[in-house]
Amino acid sequence: MDSQTTVGNPTSSDTRRRWWSRPILTLTSSEDDPAPTFKETAVFISPFLAGFSTAVAIYLILLFIDKAHSRSHPKFSIQSIAFSHSTATYHVDFLVKNPSSKYSIYYDVGDASVRFGHLNIDVFNITRKRNYRDHTAFSLDFVAGEVNGTDVVSRELHIKLRGKHKRYVDCTEAGHFDVRCQNLTRSHENIKKIKCYSGFTPLRKF
Repeated sequence: MDSQTTVGNPTSSDTRRRWWSRPILTLTSSEDDPAPTFKETAVFISPFLAGFSTAVAIYLILLFIDKAHSRSHPKFSIQSIAFSHSTATYHVDFLVKNPSSKYSIYYDVGDASVRFGHLNIDVFNITRKRNYRDHTAFSLDFVAGEVNGTDVVSRELHIKLRGKHKRYVDCTEAGHFDVRCQNLTRSHENIKKIKCYSGFTPLRKF
């Protein structure tokens, strides 16, 4: 009697088993892999080195720009002086030249301080008159607390104004501008002898 062999189509379960039974990836042993050549290694790491070099170059450029801006801080000069003998009040007109937009100056009385000679001035007023793109005019009125004396006595006027410095590399610096005007007298005739020096002092970070 002849034996009959029935050949049928594989079921879906057989297909799944055959699919899962097939290897997904054939790995060769590390002994069979040739060591990468120097050229292959260089090609592999060159994108990382290029990205790192670009980041360092950009950082150095921005750091150079920040240092260049720090040298071009605002300059203060006195335009006129008036003194009232009846009230012992000084009126001083300033002109501020600010060549860099990275510096901001605030003329609020609550954030400012005035010292005249050895006296800390408690009563004063600051008025901003004109504000242009690269220069600002403001006036300072303060009571010196003295009536007697000569007009030729010179003293130092020290003003602190709140400000900030915008930087590319680091966050914005908050601080104040120190303005020192030497040889200040009551007479407007001596105004050419007055020398003003200014600088930005950042707040200390603890």
